[in-house]
Amino acid sequence: MENSREECCWKSLVVACRVLGIITALVLWGVGVEYVFHGALFGIYYLIIAIVVSFLEVVFLLNHVVELCVRQTSLFMRMWDIVLCLDDWKKGGLYFVVFSPPCFVKPAEVELGIPAGCLLIVTGILYMLKTLKTKRDEEKEDRMLPNTPYDRFEDDQEYIEDDIINPTNNLSVGMTSVADQSEILDL
Repeated sequence: MENSREECCWKSLVVACRVLGIITALVLWGVGVEYVFHGALFGIYYLIIAIVVSFLEVVFLLNHVVELCVRQTSLFMRMWDIVLCLDDWKKGGLYFVVFSPPCFVKPAEVELGIPAGCLLIVTGILYMLKTLKTKRDEEKEDRMLPNTPYDRFEDDQEYIEDDIINPTNNLSVGMTSVADQSEILDL
């Protein structure tokens, strides 16, 4: 019972991060357009932040499309992995430390910037808290995996060792003659 309640809280946190992130992006778009329309130069900053935040907030949706349409070995997929690593505490730090402080620089001139900055701070904190869920899930996965060592040649290794120690004259098993052995060494 306690575990399901805990899972529900973590899922609610993830949903809150996503929803508040999208709302923050919409507010940033609105503030940016409003100030650019009225001729405030600071509105361009809000539009740039809105573009970045909007992209970062829809990455989780775009990820499904990219996985279906792009080969795993392509250069685009390598670049996409870099984009995917901007989640949790990194995204929270970006919102909280980099994007939100300029929103409070000129509060008399840019009054709508204060709510946008507050939304960036709250969203950043939620993403930092989401890191705890991610770490918890990774630990749970590690506990579920067996701790057996991975040996790629486990079964074949025994036969090879037996053939080297006890060579046989059977054509189907092991090395048959010194000529075969020297031919193998030449390769």
